[in-house]
Amino acid sequence: MAETLTPQQKMAVTDRGGKLLVSAAAGSGKTKVLVDRLLSYLTQPEDLANIDDFLMITYTKAAASELRGKIAQKLTERLAADPGNRHLQQQMQRLYLAKISTVHAFCGDILREYAYLLDLSGDFRVAEENECRLLQQQVLEGLLDKAYEEGKEAFRAFVDTQGFGRSDRSVPEIVLKVYNSARCHLNPSAWLEQCRREIPVGEDAAKTPWGQYLMGEFLRTVGLHRAAMERCIQLATGLDGSEKPLALLESTVRQLRQLESCTTWDELYHHPGVDFGRLIFPKSFTDVTLKETIKTVRDACKAALVKKDKIFSDSSAQVLEDLEKTRLSVEGLVGLVEEFSQAYDRLKRSRRVMDFGDLEHKMLDLLLGKHRSGPTALAREIGERFREIMVDEYQDSNQVQDAIFSALTAQKQNCFMVGDVKQSIYQFRLADPGIFLEKYNKFVPAEEAQPGQGRKVLLTRNFRSAGQVIAGVNAVFGCCMSPEVGGLTYGEGEMLYEGIPHIPQSEPEVELYGIQVQADTYREEAAFTARRIRELLTEEHFVREKDTLRRIRPEDIVILLRSPGSVGGEFQYALEQLGIPCVTGNGEDLLQSREVSTLRALLQTIDNPLQDIPLVAVLASPLFGFTADDLAQIRKADRNSPFIRVMEKSERQDCREFLELLGKLRAQARMNDVSKLLQDIFALTRMDSLYGAMEEGQPENLQAFCRLAEDYERNGHKDLGQFLDYLQALEEKGVTAPAQEGSSGAVTIMSIHKSKGLEFPVVFLCGLSRSFNQESARDQVLCHKELGLGLSWVNTDQRVRYPTIAKRAISAKIVDSTISEEMRVLYVAMTRAKDRLIMTYAQTNLPKELTGLVRRMDVTDPLLLTWDVDCPGTWVLYTALHRTEAGELFALGGKPNCSQVQEIPWKIRVVEGETLSTQTETQSAEIQEIAPEILEKMEKFLHFSYPYTAATQTPSKQTATQLKGRPKDQEVAEAAEQHQPERVWRKPSFAGGSPQGKDYGNAVHTLMEHIRFRRDMSLDYVNSEIARMEEEGFLTREECMGIRPEKIHAFFATEVGKALCTAPKVLREFKFSILVDAQSQEPSMAGEKILLQGVVDCAMVEDSITVVDFKTDHVTKDTLEAAAHRYAPQIRAYGKAMEKIFQKPVKKKLLYFFHLGAFVEVTE
Repeated sequence: MAETLTPQQKMAVTDRGGKLLVSAAAGSGKTKVLVDRLLSYLTQPEDLANIDDFLMITYTKAAASELRGKIAQKLTERLAADPGNRHLQQQMQRLYLAKISTVHAFCGDILREYAYLLDLSGDFRVAEENECRLLQQQVLEGLLDKAYEEGKEAFRAFVDTQGFGRSDRSVPEIVLKVYNSARCHLNPSAWLEQCRREIPVGEDAAKTPWGQYLMGEFLRTVGLHRAAMERCIQLATGLDGSEKPLALLESTVRQLRQLESCTTWDELYHHPGVDFGRLIFPKSFTDVTLKETIKTVRDACKAALVKKDKIFSDSSAQVLEDLEKTRLSVEGLVGLVEEFSQAYDRLKRSRRVMDFGDLEHKMLDLLLGKHRSGPTALAREIGERFREIMVDEYQDSNQVQDAIFSALTAQKQNCFMVGDVKQSIYQFRLADPGIFLEKYNKFVPAEEAQPGQGRKVLLTRNFRSAGQVIAGVNAVFGCCMSPEVGGLTYGEGEMLYEGIPHIPQSEPEVELYGIQVQADTYREEAAFTARRIRELLTEEHFVREKDTLRRIRPEDIVILLRSPGSVGGEFQYALEQLGIPCVTGNGEDLLQSREVSTLRALLQTIDNPLQDIPLVAVLASPLFGFTADDLAQIRKADRNSPFIRVMEKSERQDCREFLELLGKLRAQARMNDVSKLLQDIFALTRMDSLYGAMEEGQPENLQAFCRLAEDYERNGHKDLGQFLDYLQALEEKGVTAPAQEGSSGAVTIMSIHKSKGLEFPVVFLCGLSRSFNQESARDQVLCHKELGLGLSWVNTDQRVRYPTIAKRAISAKIVDSTISEEMRVLYVAMTRAKDRLIMTYAQTNLPKELTGLVRRMDVTDPLLLTWDVDCPGTWVLYTALHRTEAGELFALGGKPNCSQVQEIPWKIRVVEGETLSTQTETQSAEIQEIAPEILEKMEKFLHFSYPYTAATQTPSKQTATQLKGRPKDQEVAEAAEQHQPERVWRKPSFAGGSPQGKDYGNAVHTLMEHIRFRRDMSLDYVNSEIARMEEEGFLTREECMGIRPEKIHAFFATEVGKALCTAPKVLREFKFSILVDAQSQEPSMAGEKILLQGVVDCAMVEDSITVVDFKTDHVTKDTLEAAAHRYAPQIRAYGKAMEKIFQKPVKKKLLYFFHLGAFVEVTE
């Protein structure tokens, strides 16, 4: 960040005279502006202010602490420059008085001050979220029991229709959902009462709020499709053979216009629909591209009109009648929510606790009165205390919080709000970006504002990212963001501009990979991502550090995913397979982490040692190190008594030591609270140090667990048994606490939400083809701040349900708002990158996806293409298809090129998805001698022959390696493998020495894959290449020591080796997948196909092909022929695959055995 303020920043720091909204784009120095604005008040020549004259609101405690630290740092710098400034010295002393807090902490302070006005207990405490959930569950259980006993008609109607299914488990969830939605309104009771409103039976459904929205959205969609059809007509007019197609298209357009002219619900209901006819192009119509475009646009219009049949399938009277049928259910639901609210309030009052919602609404009672009629005298009094109220992350405010800020600043208009609506991504926390947007659209530029008038300043200089990354962000959102999708137009005022010059790099810093995958999973995308990361780490790739460039390190890289909890494991596995360290923020539950699971088991044992399961878990943990054999020996003495009793009788020293320690801890537990007991455990067992010393240990999880215990004790509980019950209740209710993470020296896997506010030199944005999560739009009961409640009408006799007009409208609203938020989530993700942004889009049918976009983009309104999407990758692809670098995308999409030239290029590639092959290592074990009679019985069972083995033993997918050996050998058990994943055993650190067997073979193959060819492949050069590969991480030191350089040199001294170094096209480690006849592997499988996969070690491709397969077996002259015979089927399969793929003959198929330095040519 540059020290000198930009003109925009200076305006945000110095502007006075009215409410000021600062729209601070990503990386634009938002916090710096906030701190500098405060300092400007403290240092202005006239009317000096004190630091405690200001209220600074943040949205997390961590952000408040960070802001306080930055203010202290800034004051220290100013004092260093002016050490005699008495006023600044006083501000340093008053810093601890500065009101820097979350909105809830501020509300809590004010409520304690004025508790007497609201009949509150002044010593109330704020309950944590977990405690609130348990209290809510307790209230709901009693409330529902009472409601069932009373059996009121409205309640029964609600439960019978909306608690639809085998049980009423959904009822508590629905009640809490509606309760939480109501609390987002200034007056929850008024909103609930509005939901009870009479259904306007007899009116035109189009005049209801729900009908207005549904009709408006549908007719707008029709208009956009009609415009695309008209554009097609313009392009086709005058072309040979266009007369009949044009006549049909013009007829379709006329019908669409008639549909658009409908103004009432029943007009749409009675409209016969659009007759698209049969579109036939004569042979004289030779513009194939336009023909396919017209077909695609027409098909899209057809699909859109399907909505008409779904939404407008009943008359106005019928849809309103169906809505009326839900009124009793609504009454029952609203009544239950009101009763819950009252009972919950009573329980909290009895315990002298408040939740976060209480803090906000009680604050409004003070500031606006019970009826929310306007700022009270007390609001003006409290507002007078502050020179200015500064609100950070204003885009995440909700209606209630904004009302608090407005009430406090109504008289002085002294509110400073800073945020970025493009980064409003907390809809699930009920944040309302509309509040920010309302002011953004209403306020005037600060330089034009009159005194007292709301003004705005736009910060658009990005001081984080390189120019190419900034240009990439602008390209995507300039194409795709609009008021309908994202909330605002991404114009010149919203675009990012480079804040500071960056050292230019010689390669594109924005990359997009379209990955054609075989399966709709993340495995192939993760494998590609891991390989690309390996390239960045091992090749000459750089990031900026101050004014220089340096090589990329693992900790520079982050993989951002929308939901890493479900797919992060695939990426972690792929990285680990390539030896790349990583940490994952996959949302692991703290209670399920290894460290806390062990600690919790120890607490359970301390509480009740007679529980065998937690006791054995503790004994087998790293804390005490009992092996399975140890535990078996102890149990052998007594198979019936509790395990602790058996240990008490044991003479083993380790048992005595454990029992002595357990006795001390049980004595401590009787005298101390839980948090003190945890400290005693750490002191006696050194548990935190033990896990801290372990390679994958995370002792920070233990500290997080201690904080959880401290939070529990603040609720007045101290007992260990109650604490364990509390943890059990959290698990049963699905409440989780996030585990802690470490990240040094490792690639980070993180959710996009978690990355907000952070920055990384290299960002991999993956999972772009993942569909948006629209589950919230399909819930049984839907809520909307303006449209109220949406329920389905349920016919309980026929056990069917139909969404009402209200539910359809609210669902459509939720879908639209979700898509807008997903656009903003994409903005957050892309703007995390400093030096490189690499995006991946994996799709099983990538050509189809691209073809649809390519054909429509030249004739369709961008709004339609960016609004009607189901994944973020569509926006990125749509942007990429405007660029000349997207040649490979256009080739898949059926269009040769693009006419638009971009100043800053991207790297855009289409690649084939492939999974990483896992080299497994089996662990041998000693087998005891088996008694002859038992062996005889085993052989009898094991030699049973199933008569139809061919079909069961011929896999639908085979590797070429599995073909080595005789086909008839499939009868042998060795060939009838189960294809189950084997455990990958970690090689112990004490197992040194050179690699053997598979390890040696892997090392040689890695060397042959990456060695750089040149004409003179001398022994010294081979040695230097081996050293290079060790340095760059391709080979370990042990692997390098195991390779015999003279064997490698001997290969390159052969005629084949020399030809390889000078060949124009050489393929190494070439992966393939082809369909072959199953009969070639098993005669009884005639007519069947199997997928054959393999990796060709080396191939020279010219007019003909030479295939070379490297073998590291320890063969002699006597065993050479047998070894070659064993591998012949494998290399023959390679030859057939290469001929099929390249449509060229395979001239030679060669096996090269390094041990002998001998070639064997395999013929058919």
